[in-house]
Amino acid sequence: MGRRLASPWWRGAMALLAGALPALAFPAPSLWWWAYVALVPWLLLVRSAPTGRRAMRDGWLGGAGFLLAAHHWLMPSLHVFIVLLGLLLGLLWVPWGG
Repeated sequence: MGRRLASPWWRGAMALLAGALPALAFPAPSLWWWAYVALVPWLLLVRSAPTGRRAMRDGWLGGAGFLLAAHHWLMPSLHVFIVLLGLLLGLLWVPWGG
């Protein structure tokens, strides 16, 4: 697992996935109890970043993953622009990662 965390591609994919986990606590999946532990993988990933820049990137990608998962219902009207919207709004999580 250590080698995978050293790879920027694996780390980015894990940040996207870890960021999407808190969206399961929203009303549609209705896993309210998941809200208590959903941020832990994302926090551990950001905390284990080797540099501050990597931590900010993990925060950005995690925020994008969260927004893409939470706003999946916009897909019929935004099509591929939902990815652009998720990446742009994910920038709001960069200071949190830093």
